Amino acid sequence: MFDFTDSLLGLLPGLWVSLQMTAAAVAVGIPLGFLAGLALNGQRKWLRYVVMVLVEVFRGFPALLTLYLVYFGLAKAVDLDRFTSITVAFGVTVAAYTAEIFRATIASVPKGQLEAASALAMGKTQITQRIIVPHVLRVVVPPILGIVIIAFQGTALAYAIGGKELMGEAYSRGITTFQMLPELLTAALLYLVVTSAMAWLEVVAERRAARISGRPVPAKRTRSRAITRI
Repeated sequence: MFDFTDSLLGLLPGLWVSLQMTAAAVAVGIPLGFLAGLALNGQRKWLRYVVMVLVEVFRGFPALLTLYLVYFGLAKAVDLDRFTSITVAFGVTVAAYTAEIFRATIASVPKGQLEAASALAMGKTQITQRIIVPHVLRVVVPPILGIVIIAFQGTALAYAIGGKELMGEAYSRGITTFQMLPELLTAALLYLVVTSAMAWLEVVAERRAARISGRPVPAKRTRSRAITRI
């Protein structure tokens, strides 16, 4: 007889690992994506081309392939553990997908503000800190939260290299208890609860961004996810 409560409690450690993986990947990927966005809007052509190629490469690679390349390649060369390998692989994938978001957001900074900052003899660092970053924070949160949702779902791929996240824990319990389908359905419920909570935060952020920018506040959720999931 399948015990739902026991299954739910047994999968919570795996859910915690999935959340840790997501947080680590986002902590690596979002700063890298922001730097890539700055480079793509920069004046140095060689740097733009290098970043553009890297972004296209990691957007083109399936996240599972990137994970394999890091875990079976880079990790052997520099001695990375499983969790760090997952963080690096998912981090660069998140960076590749957020780079274009940051590029477009940075490009939308009003020219008048940049010209005024230059007239006040502000340096590039000051312009970035006082003009670009505040503008980006007002606009970029909703789409970034969409990427975070996809990153959380993508942590299930860690099962392929023996990760004990939610998917891996559900599979292990299913093999042990001979209740594979119920365990997977319980895991699916936990994925749904977490992603629904994140989606609600995305809606709140979208409405707040609309109010700040003066755009009409959306009456209902209109979020569209990236076509290619990581």
